[in-house]
Amino acid sequence: MSKEIILTNGIVYDPANGIDGEVKDICISDGKIVEKVSEKAKKIDVSGKSVLPGGVDMHSHIVGSKLNFGRAMCPEDNRLEPPIARTKITRSGVGGVMPSSFILGYRYSSMGYTTVVEPALPPLKALGTWEELEDIPNLNTALLPMFGNSMITYNYVKEGDISGLAGYIAWLLKATGGWGVKVVNPGGTYAWAYGKNVREPDTEIPEWGITPKEIIRSLVQATESLGLPHVVHLHPNNLGRVGNLHTTIEELDAVKDIKGHKGRKQTVHLTHMSFETLDMVDEGKPQWKDVASGGLAFAKYMNKNKHFTADLGQITFGPAMTMTGDGPFQFTLHQMTQTKWANIPVDVELPGGAGIVPYNFDVKSPANSVQWTIPLEFALNVDDIWRVIMTTDHPNAGPFTKYPLALSWLMSKVQRDLWLDKMHRFARERSTLESIEREWTFYEAVISTRAAPAKILGIEKRKGHLGVGADADISVYNMNPLKTELAKKPELIVKGFSESLLTILNGETVAKKGKVVKTPHGKVMTLAPQLNEDLTKRTEKEIEGMITNWYSHQFRNYSVPKRYREHLEDELTLDSRSVPA
Repeated sequence: MSKEIILTNGIVYDPANGIDGEVKDICISDGKIVEKVSEKAKKIDVSGKSVLPGGVDMHSHIVGSKLNFGRAMCPEDNRLEPPIARTKITRSGVGGVMPSSFILGYRYSSMGYTTVVEPALPPLKALGTWEELEDIPNLNTALLPMFGNSMITYNYVKEGDISGLAGYIAWLLKATGGWGVKVVNPGGTYAWAYGKNVREPDTEIPEWGITPKEIIRSLVQATESLGLPHVVHLHPNNLGRVGNLHTTIEELDAVKDIKGHKGRKQTVHLTHMSFETLDMVDEGKPQWKDVASGGLAFAKYMNKNKHFTADLGQITFGPAMTMTGDGPFQFTLHQMTQTKWANIPVDVELPGGAGIVPYNFDVKSPANSVQWTIPLEFALNVDDIWRVIMTTDHPNAGPFTKYPLALSWLMSKVQRDLWLDKMHRFARERSTLESIEREWTFYEAVISTRAAPAKILGIEKRKGHLGVGADADISVYNMNPLKTELAKKPELIVKGFSESLLTILNGETVAKKGKVVKTPHGKVMTLAPQLNEDLTKRTEKEIEGMITNWYSHQFRNYSVPKRYREHLEDELTLDSRSVPA
């Protein structure tokens, strides 16, 4: 590895530092971006090329038991493309919707991405997940453990004990190596153990007498009291149900009054909004024949309410693999499609567990056509792109390898109109997408795929920008937005973002012209919130007691031993001693 590199004459896009297409040099030394380097630095001329921070994907399912179950469940998916041959540098594997773990790392790297977050970790499966992270090269990563259907969470919510809940969060993040709090269908997945679901925010959860609203509010309050870098990552109730726009807004309204840590405006991040903001035609019923886009209505809500951010979960058409901790929704999808279905319970920690259903999004389907319009209508009407993250919720709405196509829809009306012509007529009739003239600029695309996700994750000092002191995670693309009107040539957007000319991870060149040239391991970002002594003692005693009384496994089963972590881990110690005991 060359310790010093200088990228010369690149067209730099660095929204975090207000740089929009400025020709300048980027200097790298010992894995960091610096102000200048010595004469001995390796010079790489990138004249006429776009130089961006490495891509940051804050919501993509890349590791864990559900991924491996999905791979085993649909071996026929591997027929979609030939097996990938081994080279002197890379391993052999399969691609498609569910790539082999190492192929997943290669492909992200070849597209210019350097940081990816796994947004749904069953805490009891943390050890296996860390073992799998060993198999993913070329990426910095992080994990979000799930809290929304834990009996321990419910106990503290029922008692109104925010300090106790904060202690539980801190303990579990340290034990599993997590970065933040994930909530999936709060109370609904627990109810699935009783053959039920929870569809309304004020419906009581079986046996506990608490509601989804109370769970969400309590977890947001506890997260903010700890001062975690990333806000609560929320998958609300009623996923994929026609008309759920209104329950999603109701749950977001429920946390509007909670003050953010040190005055931050946002206290919750809404996941895959395309599945959470389905509307109905006038006088319609919550059934798919009456589905309409809620994208515009939700954009208006976001423009008026500053307390949340959202990622898109953009449908890309073709094969997908739906997988989520929302077990009851997945069973409903299985009943609709009559395709394969799997349910993965994880003891009483997550009753009902994750559901997995293979799915094919059809461009001629009335429902799928409307679903496609929702995130586009939303993203093209939101005032503040810093609160909107482009994702496909890989592999749920489509594989991450289709990000370039999704960006072309956002950046080119020509491209949107071409695709509208392929759609069922409902895409035009039940959304306003056809009438929208707005096109994301190249700068806005960089915000949504780099600077904004880094800021929302709380890693903006090191990731998502090219300023002095940042980690040297950089992607260079063979595109020149200063000379080419990309909106008129959407095929160049797709081609350009499909492979990076150069990807640099932690100061080391890992991909050139879309080909992987090195396979180092990135780091796994973790949190270690430090509580005061009294709360630490209380937390460990109470949690061990609850696990012993309620669970079939033991207290010690959760902590991932250091020998699995220390060579990969990039731990941030957090001072949370102000949380009262």
